[in-house]
Amino acid sequence: MILSLLLACTCGEGCHLIPDIPDPLNLPAARAKNLEQLHGSRGEYRYHAVLLGDFGYLVESLTGRDRETYMSPNEVDNPGKETLENLTELLGSSPDRSQSADMQIQWCARLVSQDASELVRERAAIGLGDLGSWKGMKALSHPPAPGQAAKPEQVAATLEGLLRSLRLAGEGQGEPGGVAAACDAAIGLPLGLDGSWRLLSIMPELIDLSVGKEARHALVNLRSHLQILLIEGGIIASLSDPSDRVRVAGLRAMVKVVGPKGLVGDLSRPLPGWSETVVLASLLKWALDHPSERVRVRSMIALQRTLPDGPRSLREEDWFAWEKMLRTASNGSS
Repeated sequence: MILSLLLACTCGEGCHLIPDIPDPLNLPAARAKNLEQLHGSRGEYRYHAVLLGDFGYLVESLTGRDRETYMSPNEVDNPGKETLENLTELLGSSPDRSQSADMQIQWCARLVSQDASELVRERAAIGLGDLGSWKGMKALSHPPAPGQAAKPEQVAATLEGLLRSLRLAGEGQGEPGGVAAACDAAIGLPLGLDGSWRLLSIMPELIDLSVGKEARHALVNLRSHLQILLIEGGIIASLSDPSDRVRVAGLRAMVKVVGPKGLVGDLSRPLPGWSETVVLASLLKWALDHPSERVRVRSMIALQRTLPDGPRSLREEDWFAWEKMLRTASNGSS
């Protein structure tokens, strides 16, 4: 049982039910809109929704008509499956495309912390690791504790300050550096996932309203700050998930951002709820990927003592071959 779950937790993105194939015709906004249709305001699944493909979304966008005003919702038998498909397609778009990164980060952070499906949360955690690497992040900071995070009224006041500074700047009445000061105030706010999500969702519109390079530069910096907060908060949330699969995906995401050394503190002081499977998956990750030969050897020794069916070897290639054999066997039986 441990071996099969360990394999499921440590295999790469190719082990997922939905392949990650970049699609040049994939419209990220269409996937994000479908994800919005599939979830309620508190993250719960909706079993009746209007889901559209790229063409339907283009028609909706060009006509300016909301789909729910002229189309009846259809019954959704498996919203978790639909969510996984739309999230995977959303992540199949390059984050360098216009607004793709915002939507990818927002939905990964939201789904990893709220979605009912273990597979969706796992995929979202892996996506956050890829996005953190894309951002060039090298460290993870913990978000504020729930009681210390900015309250909705504080977030609303910050947004009001940003809008006011942009309006005054556009009318030529603002103080020099007014937009930058409003952005600094937003950066100084102790934002949790919800507050970061709400501010990032409005950033494209705020950037479009900006006048002058200085204001635009300040808003772009704020946007980047919010993206990082969501990536950090989402990965940290995944590390405390009730599912082994999701916690291991969170570990993989963390390693993608901070490198293998980032596992040291967590393995010596495991988070509450971490099971033997999660720790074993971390050891296997170290045995195969850690840059230090000494750490790789010690990880293999620990695995030998815990997994009697594994290789009786201290060579990385033997453990690679063992893992590949398990994957092949698992794929053949699935």
